[in-house]
Amino acid sequence: MAKKFNGVEIIKKIDKALDEATAQFLTNTQSKLSAASPVDTGRLSSSWNIGKGQPDLSAPPENVGKPSERVTVNGTSFKVEGTNTVDLRVKPFAGEITYGGTWYISSNLPYTYRAAYDPYSGRRGGGDWFTRIENSLSKDIDRIFQRALSQIK
Repeated sequence: MAKKFNGVEIIKKIDKALDEATAQFLTNTQSKLSAASPVDTGRLSSSWNIGKGQPDLSAPPENVGKPSERVTVNGTSFKVEGTNTVDLRVKPFAGEITYGGTWYISSNLPYTYRAAYDPYSGRRGGGDWFTRIENSLSKDIDRIFQRALSQIK
C-alpha cells in the first residue's frame, strides 16, 4: 500500500525544526559564554545578548557591586569575591527566535575583547575560554540541527 506524501506538512515540520534548532543553538551558546566568562562583579557574565539583524548593544548597569579584590594576610594572598547589589542574569531574547535572518551574540562592555583573548584575564585555564567556545560552534550547530531534523517523520 502506498503512503500518501503531504509536502506542505513536511515543509511545516522542517520549518518548525529549523526554528527550534536555531533557538537552542543561540541560547546554548549564550549560556556557555555567560558561564565561562571571568567573574569580578558578574557584569561580563550577564552582558552576552542575542540580537536579530544587528547586535544588541545594551549592557548591564555599572557599579552594581564591589569587585573582587586581592587581600594579603600574613604574606598569603587571597582573592575575596565581590558582592552584587543587583541580581545580574543573562537577558533572554525578547522576541521569537526563528531560522531566518542574521543572528548575533554580543557583549557591549569595553573590556570584553581583553577578557576573551588575554590569557591573564580569563579563568578556567587562562584566556582560552572564549576560543574554545568559538571553535566548538560548528560541532554544536551540526549536532543540534541534525538532531532536530532527524525527528521529522
